[in-house]
Amino acid sequence: MSVATGNPEILTSPLADRHPATAVVERIGAADVVRHYGDAASEYLGLRSHGARIDLSGAGLVEVTGPDAFDLVQGALTRDLEFVTPEQSLVGALLDDDGHPVDIVTAYNVGDGFRLETSLGTGPAVIEHLKGLAERVGLDVGFRLGNPETTIILVEGPKVATLLGGAIHRDIPAMPLMGVRKAELGGVPVTLVRSGFTGEYGYKFFVATEHAAAVWDALQDLTPAGSQALETAMLEVRQPIAHKELPAAGNALQLGWSWLVDVTKDDYVGRAALMDAFEGGARAETVGFTTEGTEPVAAGSDVRLGDEAVGLVLHSVYSPGLGKVLGLARIEPELVAPGQEFGLDGDRAGLTLVAPYLTPASWARS
Repeated sequence: MSVATGNPEILTSPLADRHPATAVVERIGAADVVRHYGDAASEYLGLRSHGARIDLSGAGLVEVTGPDAFDLVQGALTRDLEFVTPEQSLVGALLDDDGHPVDIVTAYNVGDGFRLETSLGTGPAVIEHLKGLAERVGLDVGFRLGNPETTIILVEGPKVATLLGGAIHRDIPAMPLMGVRKAELGGVPVTLVRSGFTGEYGYKFFVATEHAAAVWDALQDLTPAGSQALETAMLEVRQPIAHKELPAAGNALQLGWSWLVDVTKDDYVGRAALMDAFEGGARAETVGFTTEGTEPVAAGSDVRLGDEAVGLVLHSVYSPGLGKVLGLARIEPELVAPGQEFGLDGDRAGLTLVAPYLTPASWARS
C-alpha cells in the first residue's frame, strides 16, 4: 500500500489571483476557502436568481488505485458502486465502525481506480480513514490527493444550464443528474459533472490546475460566490454541511443522513451499528427550525420546551430567501414534528420545519 498526500498540508486556491482584495478567507479543516468576496448577500442573490461560480478547490480529490481499489471503496461507501460507470457518479457517506459519519463523498469511476470528491477541507482525513480500513483487511491499494493537478469550479443557479448550453453544447441542459462527460469551455478541456448542492441547476468543472483561471474567466457572466452563500443555500434544501454537522456526536440516522444510506446494500463499514440504532430507536433526531431576526443562534445552545432542555442547536444562518434565521437542532425524537414551537437563547422562539425549507427557482423552471 502506498500513500502520497501531495503538498501542501493546507490546500490553498490556485485561483487566488482572481480573488479581489475584499475576499475574506476562512480555514475549513485542511483547506483555506473564500468565505465571501465582500458582499455575501449579493452573492447569495446571484446564486438563487441567475447563477454563481464557486471556487471549490478546497474539496479534496482522493484518488484510490491498485488491484483492490474497488473492494476498498465499495466496502467503505454506504451506497452501491457495483454498476457505476465512468459516465456516472455517486454520492454516499463514509462511516466509522459506530455508524458515525466521517464525510460525504462523491465517487467517480476513473477506469483504473476511483476518485472521491470530499467535503471542503476533509481530503487528508478521508485518506487516513481509508488507509486504516485498507490496513485492517490487508488490501493492496494506493492513495494520493489529486488537488495539485486538478481544480473544481462549481456553477449553480436557475440559468446556468441555459448558459452552458450556449457556451459548450446545446445538449448540456439534458445531461442526466450525476452524469459525467468530457467537454471544452473556451478551448480548455474539462470534465463536466451534472451535480451540485443547492437544489438549483448545478455543474462541476474538473479542470487541469494550469487552466483553472481560464475556465473561471470564461464563466464571468456568473456571480463569484463564497462558502457563506453556498452553505446558506445548501441549508435551505437540507443539504448536509460536513464541517458544521460532523462535530456533533451522533450516527448518520440521528443526523438525518438516511438518504445517503442504502439499506439494501449487504455490507459496509458502520452498517451493523446503524441497523442496531434503527432497531433500538433514535435517542435524538435532527430537525430544521426558523426564528425571527438576523442574528444566528449560537451552536450548542439549548432548545427548550417550557423550562426543560430538550435538545441543542447544531448551527444556524440568516437566510435571505426566508427573511429569518434558519438552523438545525438535535431534539428528542418524540418532539420531531413540523410546526413544533420551542424556546431558544435570548427568549427567542423557534418553529420546526419540513425540508426543503425553501423551494429553489430551478424547481419551478423544471
